[in-house]
Amino acid sequence: MCGIAGIIDPAMSSAEIRRTLQRMADAIWHRGPDEDGYFVRDGVGLAIRRLSIIDVTGGHQPVGSEDGQVQVVLNGEIYNYLDLRSELSRRGHIFRTSSDTEVIAHLYEERGADCLTALRGMFGVAVWAQRTQRLLLGRDRLGKKPLFYAQQGSRLVFGSEIKAILAAVPELAEPDPEAVIPYFRHGFVSEPRTMFRGIRKLPAAHWLTYQNGAVTTGKYWHLKFQENDQASRPVGEVVEELDALLAESVRIRLMSEVPLGVFLSGGLDSSAVVAYAHKAGLRPLKTFTIGFDRPEWDETRDAQIVADHFKTDHHVLRLNEADLKAHLPETVVSLVRHFDEPFGDSSSLPTYYVSMLARQHVTVILSGDGGDELFLGYTSHQGVRFAGYYQRLPSWLNRRILPGLARAGTACLPAGRKYGALRAAKVLEDSLLPFEQMYVSKGALCSEDMLKQLFTKEFLAQTSLFSAPEYSEDVIAAMHSDLPALNKASYIDLRHRLLEDMLVKVDRMSMAHSLEVRSPLLDHRLVEFAASLPASLKLRGWQTKAIFRDTVRPYLPAATLQKRKHGFSVPLREWLRGGLHEMICDSLSAANGYLAPGVFDHVTIGRLIAEHRKGERDHSSVLWLLLNYATWSKLYKHSRTPQVWRQPAGETRVAASFN
Repeated sequence: MCGIAGIIDPAMSSAEIRRTLQRMADAIWHRGPDEDGYFVRDGVGLAIRRLSIIDVTGGHQPVGSEDGQVQVVLNGEIYNYLDLRSELSRRGHIFRTSSDTEVIAHLYEERGADCLTALRGMFGVAVWAQRTQRLLLGRDRLGKKPLFYAQQGSRLVFGSEIKAILAAVPELAEPDPEAVIPYFRHGFVSEPRTMFRGIRKLPAAHWLTYQNGAVTTGKYWHLKFQENDQASRPVGEVVEELDALLAESVRIRLMSEVPLGVFLSGGLDSSAVVAYAHKAGLRPLKTFTIGFDRPEWDETRDAQIVADHFKTDHHVLRLNEADLKAHLPETVVSLVRHFDEPFGDSSSLPTYYVSMLARQHVTVILSGDGGDELFLGYTSHQGVRFAGYYQRLPSWLNRRILPGLARAGTACLPAGRKYGALRAAKVLEDSLLPFEQMYVSKGALCSEDMLKQLFTKEFLAQTSLFSAPEYSEDVIAAMHSDLPALNKASYIDLRHRLLEDMLVKVDRMSMAHSLEVRSPLLDHRLVEFAASLPASLKLRGWQTKAIFRDTVRPYLPAATLQKRKHGFSVPLREWLRGGLHEMICDSLSAANGYLAPGVFDHVTIGRLIAEHRKGERDHSSVLWLLLNYATWSKLYKHSRTPQVWRQPAGETRVAASFN
């Protein structure tokens, strides 16, 4: 795992390129603290910050072809590189290292940009072909590894994180007002946009070429849901094939020359990863769990059941409100610096801390990300099925009688239970909406009504004319396709929330501590297989992830299989009413100016804080969005020269002691 960066500018000398690359590499020091490396020519440069995992002593980057005409820097891991290496050796290629990166240099000589289709793994990669003066950038199929770029005339800059680009071109720190509303609605900005006007994300499963001042992009992989071939297969055959794919996906991700472990929440997905790692013979297996001082949020007992079952070397970090209060202001700043953008998912906090815990013991971690999206594990998937049934009822029943009864029930219920009845009525009404509204829009962090209150009328009038698209083109296409509703839901979950939220969170928070995270459930072959299965195998009646449960049942404790789903989140609602209330008041104060008065309605913000403190409403999601935006605005918006952060060797990270 590494951080990569580069620049192409025909007007720059080798000396200027080298100085610029140094700044870019310094900005992403945390992604690769072990060593740096550079390829420099007049007008062209590649840089790497390396976290040494494979071929620790010999896998230095950039790495080139035999004649040096092709140079490569790689952020990520290529799990099938040994097979590719054997094939290329038979074709006469000579290798000087044992690294996976060198394979890409020779593969590019054979296939050009099509080399990306042969790679199995997670990657952000840059290939420079000296002879043709052509740059190729590529990003893995599921978007596990990031890659950003910016073009200014004949200059192109790129990097694994935005801060690397800003280190080269500080004036690109200009914020993008078109991205504000999408951020507040979803907690992120969909690719290819960012919160900076001139900086773009290379979308997942895409390549980019730059030659003679021209940028061209394209997609090399398309996820397709095709159930016909699998519909008539016996369940036992499907289980057998899924078991083999899961075992292989985990096994090939155990490849490492440095200590390795597993994030363990006690849920089905992470427990399955532990089971297959144990089955592959990894001993002793180190596992890591985050805990909370509020029992209703704590999953440490569930994780301990799995740890005891497999006799892992288990480590737990407990977060409590008092200690968190003491460190949260500096921690939030650290989070935003690592994201480079405001980021609305509060589970970034426990991800940050569990990564800090794991890095004290290992360099590589396996996670269970992706299981819910692939195998229909969310309650929202049950909601899609319910909506399908509900819409078939007579209109007089589903539009009038049932919602009316649900609302009428609030009159005879005690105050504490009225919310449930109102929510039931809302669920019934939402079930009649078109799919894109029923499934996607209702998952927004800010409703349309809240947005109208949160921003000034003037700002909303302006942004209504030019706001950025809230979804990528392929997600929009899926919403309006003729796919079955549950397949639409699975596709959107994978390509929207997982891609833009969960994988971003895991990458930035783990790399903040120089920790590599691998996601075996997101192996693209496993993803393609899951997409080929009928939805009825995944959601059997109301049983979520049915075929996945069938497959892992022989390996897991009964209690784990019976455990109800519990999201990876924090008791933010309670914390913001308690010890963290003062921090919110101070950070969101109009006097600070980090939330511009011409954009935000500070009367509304004050009301939201007060209502939340009194327990009248739960505004924790909105307040967290505001806190992250205010912190980002403070770091970037009020200075033409951004505060590009570098963590020098030996710097002490946020030192919290949670007992």
